[in-house]
Parts: sequence; structure tokens; C-alpha cells
Amino acid sequence: MESLSFDEIFSQIKRNFYLLGIPLGKKPRFRYYISVMIVFMTIVHESLFFFSKFSRENFLELTQLAPCLSIGILATIKIVLIANKGNNILELANSLKTLYNDATNNEGKNQILREEMIFLRYLVKYFFMLNAILICVYNFSPFFIFAYYYFCKHEQVWRLPYAVIVGVSTESWYGWLYAYFHSTTSGFIVVLYFTTVDALYFILTTHTYCQFSLLSAEITQLNEENSYLLNNIVKKHQHILHLAKKLEKIFEGPNLFNVLIGSLEICALGFNVVMGDWAQLPGVMLFLSSVLVQILMISVFGEKLMQESMKIGDAAFLSQWYKMDRRSRRTILLLIVRAQRPCVLTAYNYCVISYQSFTKIISTSWSYFTLLKTVYSSERF
Repeated sequence: MESLSFDEIFSQIKRNFYLLGIPLGKKPRFRYYISVMIVFMTIVHESLFFFSKFSRENFLELTQLAPCLSIGILATIKIVLIANKGNNILELANSLKTLYNDATNNEGKNQILREEMIFLRYLVKYFFMLNAILICVYNFSPFFIFAYYYFCKHEQVWRLPYAVIVGVSTESWYGWLYAYFHSTTSGFIVVLYFTTVDALYFILTTHTYCQFSLLSAEITQLNEENSYLLNNIVKKHQHILHLAKKLEKIFEGPNLFNVLIGSLEICALGFNVVMGDWAQLPGVMLFLSSVLVQILMISVFGEKLMQESMKIGDAAFLSQWYKMDRRSRRTILLLIVRAQRPCVLTAYNYCVISYQSFTKIISTSWSYFTLLKTVYSSERF
């Protein structure tokens, strides 16, 4: 089975960035600013609705709006931060492509890469599909609601997929149509924003930790006959460490807001699952699944990078260092010492992205949820 090429895996990301008006390595196009403005206006309209309805009586309705408002803010912040790192992303992608192409020419290394790349391709594919289904459910649900009320109850109900105040009356069909197209366009843009950024994170992180895996396999095979390869291995290790630092600089901003806003999203969505209407359950469950998968996968890839970078020390110890000369043994020792400090992805040093950060987000969400439920129950009774 032939390996996937780097371009084959990365092509969807490049197409998405081009569609958004952010061609990598070049200045953002005019359509990028237009799309950001459209989403920003929708966030303003949702915020106006939120504050206009801010009261005890509308508590449940406000928690239903909170996830949509949060995801809009999060996606906009992430795409703005990433758009300013276009040159860094392109440099990192080109460096990883060179390393990947060199590895695929070796059958042993190619075998290590193959399973990871197949998993990555399917992950990105189904991640896009899940979020495409989610946004379609939200954006097209008003038509099903309208049909239900019109044919079953003989009423005309003009509902919007998102609660917004747009400055025109939505009681008439033309006012509703304007608000509908404005909000649904923003919805599609927001999903394209955060899925593109997250898929980019998955791809770059996978290629980075795979290089640590390949290097570990190479170090394990060292013995007294091929100890002359140590100098090249050390240089390659330093190069991969440098790429991991670039990866951290690119995603430290988006990771911070994922951690901060993710807890609020899970809390509000979980509250709606428990306390909301049954009619909203399918959309809310899809939304919650998407958020949980996104935060989980970010944590999984952060953990994987950390673990694979530390395995360099284990691989060095498993080599036949005891048969090498003194200089080579000293070099092996330096590799082991350096590997004790793992490469990590952080949220601007607020926390390390790992399994522990995922459990922390879930724990924080649960605390917020119990607080919300207590407040809501006390207000009802």
C-alpha cells in the first residue's frame, strides 16, 4: 500500500485557507476581512439579544444562546490569530514536508508513518463531516419548524436558527429572510473557521510527533558499528525540537481560548441537554459532541507530542551505547538528559495541552453546570 503524500493530506487545509482569503505565506485577501466583518456583526447582534433578554425569566433561553455566541467569538479569535502566523505556518509545513518525503523513501520508516497518516486522513475527513452536519441541522431547522406549525397547527412561525437582533422586524417574510441569510452565512463561516484551524493543528502536530517516533526508531538501532551516525542524529533531534517550538508559537493563542471558552460551551450545552426542550435535543447533542471531540482531540495530540519527544531518551538507553567509545556514550547521555524535558504545547503557559488539561476542562465545566443548575432551580421554586 502506497503512503499518502504530504500534499494529499495538506491540500484540504490549503483550499480552506484560500477560500477564506488567507493564502499561506501571503497577505490576507479582501474576502477575509469581509467574512470577519460578517461574523463580527452576527456576534454583535447575538450580544444585543443576550443583554436585552438578561433576566431571571429568560435564564434557560440565554443558556441556549451562550454556546452559539461562544463558538462565534472563539472561531473569530482563532482565525485572526492564525492569519497573522501565515509565514510561520508555511515555513513549518515546508520543513515537515521535507522530513516526511525523506522518511517515505525508507521502507522501515514508511511503515511507521503509514498507520498514523491513514488515521489522520480519516480524522480530518470525519471532523469536517461532523461539523458540516451540525451547521446544516442548525441552519435548516427553521424550515422544518415552519412546516410543522403550518401543516399541523395552521400557524406561521418565523423562527431563526440563532437568536439575534438585526434592526428589522422578523415578523414579515422579507425581514425574516434578511435575518436568516445573514445569520446562516455567519454560521457556515464560523464552522469553516474553527474546523480549518483545528484540522491544521491535527496535521502539523501529527507530522511533528511522527518525526520524534522515526528518530526514536533510528536511535534504537545504534551500535558500535554505526555510532558515526550520532552527529547527524543529534542535529536532526535539534531540528525537530526547533520545529516543535514553532508549532507551540503558532497554536499557543488558539489553545488558550480553547481552554477558556471550551468549559463555558460544555457547561451551557450540558445544561440545555438536561433542562431544555426535547425538540432542541438533536441539535444540542450534535453541538456538544462536536465540542467534546474537538477538545479531546486537541488534548490527545498534545499528549502524543509530549510522549513521543520523551521516548527519545528511552530509545537512546535501549541502543548498544555500552559498546560505543567514550565520546559516543557522552553524546547518548546528552540525548537522554535532553529528552527528560518533553516538548509541550501550551495555552500561553496557562496550562499544558494534554490529557490532564482535558480532565481539567471537564471538571471546570461540571462545576459551572452544578452552579447553573442550582441557580436555575432556586429561581423556579
